[in-house]
Amino acid sequence: MADSSFAVLNLGSQRVSAAVFNKGRNGELILKAFEVTEMHGDPSAEATRLPQLRVALVELSEKLKLKGKTVYYAIAGHVVFTRFVKLPPFDEDKADQIVEFEARQNVPFPINEVIWDYEFIGSKDSMEREVALVAIKADALNDINDQVESVGIKVAAVDLAPLAVFNAFRYTYPDVDETSLIIDLGARSTNLIFVEGERVFTRNILVGGSTVTGNVGKELGMNFAEAEDQKRARGYVAPGGAYEPNDDEVVEAMSKIMRNTMTRLHGEIVRTVNYYRSQQGGSPPRRFFLCGGGAQTPLAVDFFQEKFNLPVEVLNPLRGVTLDRGVSQQVADAQSPAMMELVGLGLRHAGACPVEVELLPDSVAAARDSAKRMPFLILATVCLFALLGLAGFYFSHAASVVEGKLVESRSLQANLQRDDDTIKDWDKQLQLLRGQSGQLEQAINDRGYWKGLLAVLNNQFETDFVWLTQLEVLKNGSSITPALTSTAGTTPVAAPKPPTPPATTTAPGAPPAVAYALRFQGLYRKNDEGGQQVVYKYYEALKKDDKLFGAVTAEEKPDVDSGIDDERYAYQFKFRLPLVNGMKFEK
Repeated sequence: MADSSFAVLNLGSQRVSAAVFNKGRNGELILKAFEVTEMHGDPSAEATRLPQLRVALVELSEKLKLKGKTVYYAIAGHVVFTRFVKLPPFDEDKADQIVEFEARQNVPFPINEVIWDYEFIGSKDSMEREVALVAIKADALNDINDQVESVGIKVAAVDLAPLAVFNAFRYTYPDVDETSLIIDLGARSTNLIFVEGERVFTRNILVGGSTVTGNVGKELGMNFAEAEDQKRARGYVAPGGAYEPNDDEVVEAMSKIMRNTMTRLHGEIVRTVNYYRSQQGGSPPRRFFLCGGGAQTPLAVDFFQEKFNLPVEVLNPLRGVTLDRGVSQQVADAQSPAMMELVGLGLRHAGACPVEVELLPDSVAAARDSAKRMPFLILATVCLFALLGLAGFYFSHAASVVEGKLVESRSLQANLQRDDDTIKDWDKQLQLLRGQSGQLEQAINDRGYWKGLLAVLNNQFETDFVWLTQLEVLKNGSSITPALTSTAGTTPVAAPKPPTPPATTTAPGAPPAVAYALRFQGLYRKNDEGGQQVVYKYYEALKKDDKLFGAVTAEEKPDVDSGIDDERYAYQFKFRLPLVNGMKFEK
C-alpha cells in the first residue's frame, strides 16, 4: 500500500520541529508523528545558526525518516519583510502587473535581489482590495534552503510562520467570530496576528524569549546558557500588585526581570493595536490567544489578562486534528502551543488554505520550471532520437563506446561529488563541535583555577615554621579586595612597593594593559635553619611555577621582619608575585 503521508517543517529561531500527517476520509488532518529539537546558544548569533540548523535537520530527518519526502517549511517572521497594502479597484487581468508595481514601491530592496510573493486578503467584493506582500533577500532564503536540501529533503515551497499560524487558527477555531489577536511568543521575536473574519494582519516585534534570557543573564551575572536553564526551570512572570515574594532571592529577581520584559512587549502590542485600528481600519480585538514556546511560561496568561482585562487563553492547534495511535496524547498536549505552524503547513498539503503564499528558493523555482517544460522536452527528445535513429545503423558501435565511457565518467564524478559532500559535512560538524567543546573546556578550567592555585601554595610548605595569614589580589598595584583590619596589638608590616610594570605596546585606541598579582602576608617562627630562610625558601619555590606566576624584577624581595631583638612567638613577612592569568578575578 502506497504511503500517503506528508511531512512539514518549522524552522524557528531556537527550535526546529517537524511533523508527519495523513489526510482523513473527511479531509481532516491526522497527526502520525512529530519531533522537536533545540538549537543551543543565543538565537541572535547568526554566525552559528546555519550549522546548528543543519545538525537539527539531520536529527529530525533520521527520527521521522524525512529523506526523499517533499515538504513545506516555514521560516520565522522576523527574517521576512511583510507589508499589507490596500489597492483601488482594478481589472483582474492586470492584477499581477499592479501588485508588482506596488511591490517595487514598498519592498526596501531591489526587486531582482529578493524572492517575493503576494496574496489577496479578505473578500473580492470590497471596494478596496488588500494584498499581503512578503519578500526576503534571495541569498538568505537560498542559504536556508541549502541546509534543508542537503539532508535529502525535497522542498515544495516556503511559507511564512505568522500566515501558517493564521491558517491553523481558521481551521481549528472556526467558531471564533469576534476580532482576535494571536500573540506568538517566539525565541527571537514575537508575531502578532490579527484575525477579523477573513481578514488577517501581522506584525513582528523583536522581543522574545531570548530577550528575557539576555536580561536575566545581564542582571544576575549569568551566561546565556545558565540564564536559559534557570528561566526554563524556575522562571515565571511576577504578578502585579501586592503579593508574597518568593523565598529564593534569585527566583524573585528573575520573575521581576521577566515581568519588565513582558511589560515592554505589552507596550509594543498596544501600539500595534492602535495602528491596526487607525491606519488599517480594523476593529479592536476582543479575545487574545497565546502560542509559541513562550506561551508555556508560568503566569504569562495571567499577565496579559491583567493588562488587557479581556479573555486570554493558550491556543490548542490539535483541537481539530486527530492523533494517530502511535502519538502520545500527553506529549502532544505538552508541545501543542508550539505546533500551530506545523498544523498550518499540514493544511497546505491537505487542501486549500485562506492564505497561501509561496516563497520559492532558486533551486525549487528551477525544478518547477523544468517540470513545466518537461512535456516539450520529452517531445523534442523523441523527435531527436527519431532523426538519430535514421543514422544509428552507421554509428551504433561508436555511440555505444562513447555512451559506456560517459556512464563510467558520470559514475566516477558522482562518487567523487558524494565523497566531497561527506567531507564538507564532517568538516562543518567538526568546527561546530570544536566551538562547543572550547566553551566547556574554558568553563571547567575557570572552575578549577582557584582550587589549583591554593593547592600549589599549600604544597610548597616544607615545614610548620611558616604559614600564610592573608592573600590579596592586586590590579595594576592596587588591591581589588576589601582592606583587612590588622590584628589588635600587632604592628602591620608595610607592603612592598610594587615595581613599575614593564612598558607594553598597545594599538592606538586600545585599552591599556592590565597587570594582576597576589600579595602574600604571613608569619614565621625561628628554627634551626636560620629563621628568615624558611620564608625565602618558600618565596623561591613559588617563583619557579611559571604557569601561575610571572617574572619578578631583581630588586623586588620579600619584606621580612627580622625579630633580632624580640623574642616573640612569630614574625611577620610580606611579598608579592605577578600572576600570568588575571581574568579569573573580574568579569
